[in-house]
Amino acid sequence: MGLEATPTVGAARWSSRVALFSVALLLVTLILHRFISLPSPLAINLFVVGLAGAGLAVLLGLAAMIRIWVTGYAGAGSAALGVLLGTAALLGPAGYGLAYYHLPWINDVTTDPAHPPAFASLAVRPAGANSVTYPGQAFAELQAKAYPDLRTLELDRSVEEAFELVEEAVRRLRWSVMVEEPPMTGKDAAPGVIEATEQTLFLGFTDDIVIRISGTPTHAKVDARSASRFGSFDLGQNAARLRRLFAEIRARAEVTPSAAMTAAAKEKGATPGTKSGGLFKRKGVDPRKAGSRYGRDHGK
Repeated sequence: MGLEATPTVGAARWSSRVALFSVALLLVTLILHRFISLPSPLAINLFVVGLAGAGLAVLLGLAAMIRIWVTGYAGAGSAALGVLLGTAALLGPAGYGLAYYHLPWINDVTTDPAHPPAFASLAVRPAGANSVTYPGQAFAELQAKAYPDLRTLELDRSVEEAFELVEEAVRRLRWSVMVEEPPMTGKDAAPGVIEATEQTLFLGFTDDIVIRISGTPTHAKVDARSASRFGSFDLGQNAARLRRLFAEIRARAEVTPSAAMTAAAKEKGATPGTKSGGLFKRKGVDPRKAGSRYGRDHGK
């Protein structure tokens, strides 16, 4: 009389199958969205399906393990595979959730909530994207509590010089520039505007940035706004982006002498410095060496 084969728990097989399908779906969606321009709304839906499948695989695997423990049926390997793969797929979102749970549920950040810079290149936003209109006072209050450091950047430079500093900062950050309008002075005075986009590093979602440069021949103000095209929660990415922008502008201002300082240097017979806007005497200090630390710090 032959030995009967030990029955296999069906939930164990389905756990591994669902887990494999979900992980494959997440990876393919990530690659297509990041490198082959899969539409973001479709990518978001596929990510949700993949994560839901991973959660289902974990539940099926755990249920199968309990039954295997009670009955002694086969399928422990399949159940374990489903639980491990499903858990691995869920760890990323779970980690982000734990790291950023304290951040406000906003997707649009600006240094001037009362008069936020407006997006002009509306045509570049695809159908289904978030509105380009600033959400208003509710977002401003949440931002003020979470990011009190995000304020207008003021520079003791002419508006034209400030625009050049911002232009250089955007170039160094490697953002994709969509609109670039230098400031107008005189009768038809108007602030300078730079609009750009940046893709998030991992998932490749596109965010929009607009920068407004206004001021006088001696003082300039830089306001910026960063907004997510899709989704209602930005994981703090927009605030971090504005901080990087302002840090880069300040760095450029420190190593680039203003026109007024250059003129003063010529009158005094000195050479304009390249660090902190200072003046280095011709004798004893090489201005190129004085600015070399900045170059090393920024990977030049």
